[in-house]
Amino acid sequence: MRVANFEATGLNRLEAWLERNKDTATEELLLKEVLKTVNVSFVLEGINRVQSTLICELKDSYVQQSQRYVALSRDAYTQPDLDEDDDRKGRELITKAFRLYEEMSRLKEPGFKGRPKTEHYLFGIPIEDARYILPLAAKTNVCVALSGDKLFGFFRLLRDKAYGGMFTSLAADLAGHLPAGLLALLPDAYDSRGRRTEAEYFYAQYFARISDRDNLVYFDGFEDLTMKAGLGALTSTSADPPSLVLEKWGLDAGGKAQSVVERVLGYGHESIAEQARTTFGLMSSLVTYHQQLRHRLSQNQREDLSTLIRDEDRLVKTPETVKQSAFCREFQGVVREFKAFRADVARKYGMDKALLFLLNCDQVKMITSANARADTTMLKDRTCMNAQWEIRELAMKKLMCLRRLSPILYENALPSCVHGKCREGKLTCGRQAEVRNRFLGG
Repeated sequence: MRVANFEATGLNRLEAWLERNKDTATEELLLKEVLKTVNVSFVLEGINRVQSTLICELKDSYVQQSQRYVALSRDAYTQPDLDEDDDRKGRELITKAFRLYEEMSRLKEPGFKGRPKTEHYLFGIPIEDARYILPLAAKTNVCVALSGDKLFGFFRLLRDKAYGGMFTSLAADLAGHLPAGLLALLPDAYDSRGRRTEAEYFYAQYFARISDRDNLVYFDGFEDLTMKAGLGALTSTSADPPSLVLEKWGLDAGGKAQSVVERVLGYGHESIAEQARTTFGLMSSLVTYHQQLRHRLSQNQREDLSTLIRDEDRLVKTPETVKQSAFCREFQGVVREFKAFRADVARKYGMDKALLFLLNCDQVKMITSANARADTTMLKDRTCMNAQWEIRELAMKKLMCLRRLSPILYENALPSCVHGKCREGKLTCGRQAEVRNRFLGG
């Protein structure tokens, strides 16, 4: 793994400031203020999916290589340091998963160009479903762009003892691109395990309510979402304070608020929807969890990844195309082998080594909090027929729940083709009439 294409703006200015302010620059809040206008960009090449998941949780801007480009080779995955016998077992197991992935997603025409559809695959298993068997040891490339103040969180992760030496070489490589004065002020030794344990204890009662059968749970939200947005709109445009507005509205407050929200959203002023917030619990495969991270709009809290290794009885997410194929039994067998092996690795070498043997099909629980504007943006993408099936199913469940809470706030949380033209261009699903009928009826 390595850091490539590094570029930063404002570092010369920062170095001069650090030289002049040696005594005060050690204050983290002050240094973050100064770093806000420094821009940093780089590419992380050949990192594994554990690393990319943890990095993407930092919510910086990133673009990640699609797993459709995974190829079976010794260099296509990261193998932790194990003894000779376990190293051999680990490599054999990863190779078995890679070969199953390649076999399941074999095309009818090997030279096919463009994005294949299900009917183009020999066994009817698209590559998006076949990837559920891939381990997080698989390598990927990630482009990162961030403001300088985000380097604090980045180096806190890279130097986190909870992940052993997983980020050591990456931290050293990135450090080589930064001024020595700045590097000395960034987080050095850090251990998130105590903090994570306390957070797990706090969220345990919420995680307990989420299950494979009940994989989307509404926890709470403001009592009247439409009212919150309506008062937000009038705060901007009325001389009266919200309390007086409510007094004037009296018993018709609900109807008045809805009328205001409908009118203001009609003007295109979507910021009022940020006044309405909800919190949900989700359970999904690591494939879909990673897609949830891509939006960077919600506040997310997932359970510790080590829980997935300790909970050997937890069900994995198996795509229907795999369930209905001749590969189903083999898929399940590989999953069992990975679960047994990674539990053994965790006991003998530590949890950080075992994380590499998590599979894309492993399911993780998370709690997500977002405002109505952010949810609308995400649901527009994820209720589209071109969205990956698992995240689309969750999005549809969430949309139905949110629309019961406030029909007007989530009226436009729909695919682009429902009220206009499909924005997918040549990649359109071609089922606009069906989609419109589903959401609008008739």
